[in-house]
Amino acid sequence: MSYSFVFRHSRTYHRTLLSYWHHDTRRLHSTVVNLDVGPNYVLHKKASSARMFILSRPQKLNALNLSMIRNIGPQLKAWDMSHQAKVILMKGTGPGNFSVGDDMLDIMTKAQAKDSDALYYFQEKSALVQALSTLHTPYIAILDGYALGGAAGLFAHSPFRIATDKTIFAMPEASLGAFMNSGASFFLPKLDGEMGAYLALTGARLEGIDTFYAGIATHYIASDRVPALEDRLIDLESSDHDIIQQVLENFVEPVPTAKVGYAAEIREVIDRCFRYDTVPEILSALEQEKSTTWIRETRRKLLSLSPTSLQVTLKALRKGRTMSLCQCLKMEFDLMQKFLVTKDFHEGVTAILASKPRRKPEWQPASIHELNIDDINRLYFDQPSPNTLTLPSPIDMKSYPYARFSLPTEEDIRLAVTGEGPEFGIEGRLTQQGDVLEWFAKSHRGKWGVKEKVLDVLQRKTIHTKDGLVWNTST
Repeated sequence: MSYSFVFRHSRTYHRTLLSYWHHDTRRLHSTVVNLDVGPNYVLHKKASSARMFILSRPQKLNALNLSMIRNIGPQLKAWDMSHQAKVILMKGTGPGNFSVGDDMLDIMTKAQAKDSDALYYFQEKSALVQALSTLHTPYIAILDGYALGGAAGLFAHSPFRIATDKTIFAMPEASLGAFMNSGASFFLPKLDGEMGAYLALTGARLEGIDTFYAGIATHYIASDRVPALEDRLIDLESSDHDIIQQVLENFVEPVPTAKVGYAAEIREVIDRCFRYDTVPEILSALEQEKSTTWIRETRRKLLSLSPTSLQVTLKALRKGRTMSLCQCLKMEFDLMQKFLVTKDFHEGVTAILASKPRRKPEWQPASIHELNIDDINRLYFDQPSPNTLTLPSPIDMKSYPYARFSLPTEEDIRLAVTGEGPEFGIEGRLTQQGDVLEWFAKSHRGKWGVKEKVLDVLQRKTIHTKDGLVWNTST
């Protein structure tokens, strides 16, 4: 079986995709599945009213595989139905601590063997993501270490996401010729401005407190305070989300903030250049900016990654803006079937994860400028894959029900300044900086970081006029 992806022969490619997966994945449509969970890489712990999942695959930095997904799902359902479980925690152990994401080498090996477990992984993980996003029991993910790529499925859609000084977040899929999953196309577009597109396309890292200000995490707590936090949660006899929010805030130790995430000038460039719908346009926009080290490094990074992965990722992010979580999960599952039989996925994973020493992948096509955007749209988005994703529950969401536990987004602040938010219909928009700060401090119940975030957004995105603050639409 050849994994070459030839744009000139789209019909041939689609027939190849159908023949490759259709026979081997007929079991995907069956309700009877072999639930062998294999080695015990996820530990379950009960402590008073708390329940914990502990990722424990240290030799692989807690990279996720099918047995781990199957380990979590049934127990998660049982704990969510239990009256004794007041809170559910997800954390990792070992040098990677949380997780470096999907075990792409394992997935590639199974795909090469035409083993349908390669697709089962993404099918069952999508079901787990949906289950995690709709839990009745409060769920807390402790991101004390790597939280990369597909690991987002275990935390991104959760009400409480704890970052520490050890947290490292990134979306490295494009460097592997792969595609994001776990509802990333739903989560990332909800970040401020074009931050989601920038992170997904470049694979740039966010560390520590920057993950909090960017909206990846809902709280920032020092790593050495996490054990005490766990002890407090274990003793908690309430499953009220608002009470848990106050408990978490009690463990937040305010730290001096020199800047909120990226410097203002970099944020402006990100929003200005990553707003386009094709990667060549983004590269052209970056080229027109004043040359800086950051600009040169960003262009170099984009030019080094899989052109196909980049353009498909960008298209999916744009579509995800108006889609529900379940719609995004179904789109991602469709796209993953296509990626698993393409040259770039096997080349990227082999070059980066299997080759000793690591080598530079040879992408096909080699350059983003050789990519035919119409072919990308037709092959990846217009032609369905052989298998559709069926989720176990009809429950869906268009927005996060517990967004109030996070910092306010740039869009939240814009609605307050412009008065477009429904809550400003009677009294009108907020025209003074102090009023905006007071509004968000009250609505977020004194949450630490709100003042810093709101001030940063107001300084970057508003203009002072005789009529008060006005949102600057030119930035």
